[in-house]
Amino acid sequence: MDKIAQSANSARSRRGGTFENKIEELLSTMLKEKKIVSFKRSPKIFDGEFNPDFIVEKKNGQIVSIDSTTTARTDRLRGKQWDAYGTKLYFLENEKKEIIAVVVVQDSNTTKKEADNFRRCKARIMLPHSALDGVVSIDELVTLLEE
Repeated sequence: MDKIAQSANSARSRRGGTFENKIEELLSTMLKEKKIVSFKRSPKIFDGEFNPDFIVEKKNGQIVSIDSTTTARTDRLRGKQWDAYGTKLYFLENEKKEIIAVVVVQDSNTTKKEADNFRRCKARIMLPHSALDGVVSIDELVTLLEE
C-alpha cells in the first residue's frame, strides 16, 4: 500500500475512533444522569464473532446494540448487519431478551451526498430480512435511549 493510501486509511481510522469516543462520552453522561442503566463498549459477542460498538440497557430494561460509522454508505451496513444479527441471536438465546440494533451515522447532514446516503441507508434497513432496526443520527440515538 502506498503512503497516500496509508495516510488516508489512518485518518479514517482516527475519525472513526473519535466518533466512538464521542458516543462513549454521551453514554457516560446519560449513565451519570440515570437516563440509562448501563453500557458496555466493544462487547465480544459469541467469543468475538460479533462486535457491535456498544450494548446499552435502557431504563425500561430494553437492550440496544449500537454500531457507528462516520459516513452513510450501504456497503458499510453489510458488516453492521452481521453484528446486529449475531448480537440479537446471542441475547435471545443466552439472555432470553429481545434487543434492537441501530447504526449511528456521524455525518448525516453535512453534504447533499451524505444526506442522500443517509436516506438510502434508512430505506435499506426497512427490507424484510434486515437485522438492523434503525439508522440514526446522534440526536435520534439520544431520543431512542431516553424512551
